[in-house]
Amino acid sequence: MPRGSEGVRPSDEELAERAQQGCAASFEELARRFQVPLLLFLRQRTDTAEAEDLVQDTFVRAYRNLHRYRSKYRFVTWLFTIARRLSINRSRQKRPTADCEALESAEARTPQAAELVAEEDSRRHLWAMAAAVLSERQMTAVWLFYVEEMPIRGIAKVLGRSRVAVKTMLHRARRKLVPHFRQLAPDVRAHASKRRACLSTPSRE
Repeated sequence: MPRGSEGVRPSDEELAERAQQGCAASFEELARRFQVPLLLFLRQRTDTAEAEDLVQDTFVRAYRNLHRYRSKYRFVTWLFTIARRLSINRSRQKRPTADCEALESAEARTPQAAELVAEEDSRRHLWAMAAAVLSERQMTAVWLFYVEEMPIRGIAKVLGRSRVAVKTMLHRARRKLVPHFRQLAPDVRAHASKRRACLSTPSRE
């Protein structure tokens, strides 16, 4: 792993700057850091095999466009923007139909990723329900805020919307999700109740 001059773990932005200067190891470290988060994000939008392909496409696109990245912005925001756009474009090309059972039964090719994706069955059901209920923008906003803990301003950049619009989006998503919690199985509902307690009007800027 690339290290700073004092052995401190470099930030994503520092690694991106080094990668822009031709440091292949720095970009490899970024890929290592974001491989699983991107897979989990994209797996909510398509099947596992497709998500893995999109992860690779995201890194390829990011590498080819490193010269466009500016370190004053968070690298994670820039990377997830690329991933979202690629997934939308792929969806428009293929027009796949949703199949939650196939999604749940699909196995990740990478052992570590598969273990993380299948960590909690109740969580999978909860997010499958959210994906079926919410719009693409709402699902993206909810995932980035509650899973990736991305600030509102970052989500606004990913979605190309204002911060006020993102806050409104998250509030409306919460209102859409709450009634559906009662329809979940008891064990899933128990997990959902914990998540519902967190789904308050967001204040993280």
